[in-house]
Amino acid sequence: MRDPVEWLRASGAQGDVIDGLTRYAKDWPTLWNACPRGDWLLGIALKLGVDHALAVHAAIGCARVASDLASADPAIAQAFAQVLDAAERWTRAEETKEIVADKTRALEAASARASDPSIEAAARAGIAVGMGITDREVLTAAPAAAAEAQMMASMDCGFEMAMRWAHDKCASAVRAAIPWSAIETCLAAAT
Repeated sequence: MRDPVEWLRASGAQGDVIDGLTRYAKDWPTLWNACPRGDWLLGIALKLGVDHALAVHAAIGCARVASDLASADPAIAQAFAQVLDAAERWTRAEETKEIVADKTRALEAASARASDPSIEAAARAGIAVGMGITDREVLTAAPAAAAEAQMMASMDCGFEMAMRWAHDKCASAVRAAIPWSAIETCLAAAT
């Protein structure tokens, strides 16, 4: 097998993927065991021609990373679980592509009403699994969406901290510009 970086270039990998993987690409075992991103690994596996059912299993595992976020919305949680369960059954030849597609459309409809970006991204991870039954290339969107969901959830916490910091700094700026004595004067004049 050719050098991993050479293979990535020849297979049309994007420049950021090649740049990101170069430090892990001394050989294939190192690349596979050290790569820090599921979407890259799944993309490599798909380009290498891994069995479709194995790729779907991998995407299901990635989507489950976001299942706690999907569970924040009962309608999305139910549809999310149904897609993953149907896809799992499909990998064992116990479910049809049509049933998985129906479950996926239900998740798409539920996710259209998502009130939080992290929940919507989690739903997209499940949608990617469902769509990946008929289009293998879509499967790499499952780990990407699961990672996005976690980042969005973390960013919400970060946004709240930033908002609190900004409110505190603004309050300090107002107090510095308008001393209490000025407020006391206004209050006395109003009575």
